Formats: sequence, C-alpha cells, structure tokens
Amino acid sequence: MSRTQIAEYARPESLNEAWGFVAAAGPSMRLVAGGSDLTIASPPEVTRLVDLSGALSNEIRVTADGEINIGAMATLSAIAEHRTIASHASGVVAAMMTDVGSPLLRNTATIGGHLARGKLSDIIPVFIALDAEATTYTGELHTMTLAEYYDDAVNKQPHILTNIRLPPLPHATAAFLRLSRTAFDFPIINACCRVDFDGDLVTDARIVLGATPLRSQRASAAEAVVTAADLTPDGIAAAAEAARAEITTKGGWTASAEYRTHLVAVLVERCLRQIAGDGGAA
Repeated sequence: MSRTQIAEYARPESLNEAWGFVAAAGPSMRLVAGGSDLTIASPPEVTRLVDLSGALSNEIRVTADGEINIGAMATLSAIAEHRTIASHASGVVAAMMTDVGSPLLRNTATIGGHLARGKLSDIIPVFIALDAEATTYTGELHTMTLAEYYDDAVNKQPHILTNIRLPPLPHATAAFLRLSRTAFDFPIINACCRVDFDGDLVTDARIVLGATPLRSQRASAAEAVVTAADLTPDGIAAAAEAARAEITTKGGWTASAEYRTHLVAVLVERCLRQIAGDGGAA
C-alpha cells in the first residue's frame, strides 16, 4: 500500500461516531484495528482509513465468577500474557497464541481485527471450543456465539466487533494442536478439544477442527462419543474415527483432502489423550 494512496484518515472517539463511517462505507474505506493486515496488502481502491482505537477498548476484564471479557483492541500478546487467561481451560488460549504468527505480529494484531477479517485462523477453533461469544455494534449492541457470528455470516455484513466473552469453565480441560510446514506458516489443519469433568466423569465436550480448509467445523458426533464413553483408550479412538468420518475436508496447495482427513483423526486423538492425562480421566 503506497503512503500516498491514503487520502483520508479518521479516528472516531465513540461507537456511534465510528458507526457513522461504517454505515456510509464503500470499497474505498477500511476499518483499522491493529492494522497488521493492511500493512501487508491493501487493494488499490482503499483511500480512506477509519482508526477504531479511540472507539473501542483494549481492556481484559475478569468478573468474580471467572467470566473473561476481552475488548476488541486487545492485542494477541496482551491476551497471551494475561494471568487469568493463562489458566483458563488449562491454559489452552495462551498456549495456542504462541503459534499465531511472530511476536512482532502478536504485539500489533488485535483480537477484534483478527476475528472480524474472517480468514483462516488458529484462534477461531479454540474460541468456538470455549463457547466464546461476540458482541457487535450496528447502531445497537448484539451478542451471539462466535459460531453464530460466522455461520450466519454476520462478519460479512457492516458491523463493528466490540468485545469477546469467554464464559467461566471451572471444570474444563482443553488442548490445541496444529500442523503446518513451518512454525510461521498457515496451518494445514488444526484442532481444539475441550472436555468438562465432574471428578473423572466427562460431562460435556467440544471438538472443533479448523483449516479443513474452512475456518472451523464442529465434530458433534465425536463429542457425543466422548461424553458417552469417557476418555478411555477405546473411547478416544472411537471419537477420533467419528471426527474423521464427520469432518469434510478439501484439497488445496498445502495438502490434499485425503491427507487432511487423516490428520483430523490424528489431531483429535492426540488432543484427547493430552486431556485424559491432564484431566485425570481413565
């Protein structure tokens, strides 16, 4: 993007003011949060930037019952380094964040910008597995699950993503794995599994695959296997096979559909084995 390309820059100080720009937006305008995407590539028609840093919060607030509210302007580094997030659901968010780009990127990229762009991500499957909620502004606030935010294509409509909420998960253990050609490459496939326990008894499960090459797919049948069979060796193997059969994959320049389907079972099995060790299940 040429420095001389940008003819107009605005930094609204409130959501209402920012929404005025969004509602009247055309192809020449881009919203800026951390700005990392725009520094890499910007269409030549982009001549107007609207900086959201004055209208959105970067705070990470934790309620008394353990709910985590993340302002859209919080950087990925701030999230990774937050003490409460580091222990949330056995620390899966902080562990995953170390695989997202480089430290320089994480210092700049914001959670709001990352999620709103709707591209391939390691963060999306993890946050969906943790039952994250997104709050958007379109003249008024709307809250929905992060899965609904993508499934209903809300992220494709004019809006401002203001906040991400992670609900309390006091009895959850989670694990995340990804496979890529190099540490900084986009994933060939990734997986996040979350299991809730009552003692050693499994009470709930989430299994979400990403980069299939879709942003995320939830393996509901595999979740049901885990809940019914607990994390026994046979139950884990059955859940991995259920995920393999359930998740739809496609080929691309990084991997074939057959290889991705194979990796679905491999990553789910490894994630569940890790959880079984951490969670104290049989």
